[in-house]
Amino acid sequence: MNEIESIFGEKIEKTVFISDEQLHDGNIKALYGRYFEDTSIFNVFPAQLSDRGEHLCDVLAPNEDPETRAGFCAVFTGEQLEFYYDGKKLKVEAYGLYQSIFSRNKGILETDKMTHKRAVILGCGSVGSLVAMELARAGVGHFLLCDADIVEYHNVCRHQCGIEDVGDLKVNALGRKLKNINPNVEAIRFEGIVQNIPKAMLDEFCTADQTIFVGCADNRDADVYANRISIYYSAAFLSIGFWERAYAGEIFYHIPGRGMPCYECALGDGGNISARAQANHHIYSNQENTEGMKFEPGISVDINFITTIGIKLIIDILNSTDLDYIPRLLNNLAQYTIICNTDNPKIGGEMVEIFSYPLQVTTSLVVCYNRKKCKGDGICMYEAEEK
Repeated sequence: MNEIESIFGEKIEKTVFISDEQLHDGNIKALYGRYFEDTSIFNVFPAQLSDRGEHLCDVLAPNEDPETRAGFCAVFTGEQLEFYYDGKKLKVEAYGLYQSIFSRNKGILETDKMTHKRAVILGCGSVGSLVAMELARAGVGHFLLCDADIVEYHNVCRHQCGIEDVGDLKVNALGRKLKNINPNVEAIRFEGIVQNIPKAMLDEFCTADQTIFVGCADNRDADVYANRISIYYSAAFLSIGFWERAYAGEIFYHIPGRGMPCYECALGDGGNISARAQANHHIYSNQENTEGMKFEPGISVDINFITTIGIKLIIDILNSTDLDYIPRLLNNLAQYTIICNTDNPKIGGEMVEIFSYPLQVTTSLVVCYNRKKCKGDGICMYEAEEK
């Protein structure tokens, strides 16, 4: 039958979703995707994702009659594909892939500009995976994903990837997720830490004014190094780090040429300036023995709240040279921002007393140049070396 009944007894006509590009491609031999029985829709996947879909049908030869075929089939008429089911021609809804994906961003983010933006994601765990996914949804077209770890079961409750990705490298799993948002996205993968990324890879990837390095590994040494590298490429840098149990977090950004101290000049290795925890592959905590802890060690909603503020800043920074773009946060948040998820000392301990209320976002913190490391005229030492 060409129609099925919905739960309300109404007839639903079988429909084919397919991109304009594929609809008019006479060289396609087979179609892959998914059929949804409840909606009676054949979703033909873009060619870039054909390996993820089920085989829907082969395209018939010109001398074959689709009206005599049982089931789902397609034939190229010389201008476009036509689809049939049990000999009856089906309705087709074609779409411009890129335009349709980002249509809801129109008037807020310029798709044609965002596709040229580049993000180096340093750490593809719970923070980096969310950053990359949201930037892909914003239209960023190029990613360099850097992480040495694999997806494990204990990652699933906070990571953007799931059980189907367990056992694979985080960079591979996240790359697939990005392609599922935008099949045309470039997702270069490096299995390792930022200090080991080959210079040739960065030389080819980085473009001044279009690139941002994002530190997501919860490791101050990595952030210091990454900011140095970003300055070398005249690229922006932003770090997202968390305090113990993710009860609070901090965001730091640096934009070359704006008279800002870099991460090392402003914060050094962190020392005792905050309660930020160093990297731990399993939980956000600076306690080696986590048995007997009474608190949830960094749940997803707490991590995501702070990370989302960082993502909004990243989007502002990537568009900061566009005179028509209206920043969301960049004009209001200082270079160094602390954000809390709770001011309850039973969760965060005595350090939470610095916060006046839950979900407080600081707006007045100021970081200064380290005069031993920076030029007296307000130029970061690494920028000065580049000049």
